Amino acid sequence: MQESKTVWLLIFLLVTGCASSQGFDRTVMNEVLQLEPAPIPESQPLASQGVPLSTPVRLGVFFVHHNFPHRQSVRAVEWPARDRDQLLRELAPLQDTHVLQDAFVLMDATLRGDDIRGIRQAGARHGADVVLIVDGVAAVDRYNNRFAWLYPTVIGAYLAPGTESDTLVMITGDVWAVHSEWHAPMQTVEGTSKLVGSAVLVEDIVALQEAKRHAIQALGQRIVDRFPQWIQELPPPGPHSR
Repeated sequence: MQESKTVWLLIFLLVTGCASSQGFDRTVMNEVLQLEPAPIPESQPLASQGVPLSTPVRLGVFFVHHNFPHRQSVRAVEWPARDRDQLLRELAPLQDTHVLQDAFVLMDATLRGDDIRGIRQAGARHGADVVLIVDGVAAVDRYNNRFAWLYPTVIGAYLAPGTESDTLVMITGDVWAVHSEWHAPMQTVEGTSKLVGSAVLVEDIVALQEAKRHAIQALGQRIVDRFPQWIQELPPPGPHSR
């Protein structure tokens, strides 16, 4: 009897707790990523001009980690090895065209995402010419659709496709030179995903991973498309830089 009451309570909470779509709070997401309200125009001049750095160059990639509790409006993005490896694979065409010598992950738990100088110094210690700082934030909008009326039956709670999980992952990519103050305009991309199924079986984490995969793919393509042009504007290191 007690187990039956528990099951019905769970079903009630599933039906009433996410009854309608709330959308995504992009304002909060932008605040976490420290994005300006108005995006930087792509035509804005770069920070420095000079004789192009000889290619191929070495690229260090730093993934920013945020430490804050998950909220309904925003979640921290984790960067497990599979995600780091995916971005390196997305950047591989730059090695095929000899723009990059190689790309590698900068692992340093003491660095924060806003410590640009520290990240650049870490890149220099590992022999990088340029660093790419990758940051991200995610949000989940979980709600019920018209099939949720079947949830009061135990079978319906497992079989009725009455729950939808919409996910959004926003990722920024910030490219900085290691040996000068040059940097490219920050790139911002998004990835989305949607899962529809029963309340018991729909897992937000699965939708989030799919959205993140799309966002990483979009960032990689953006960097591949624009990096050759950026590198032409990158000044060479000074005589005492290395």
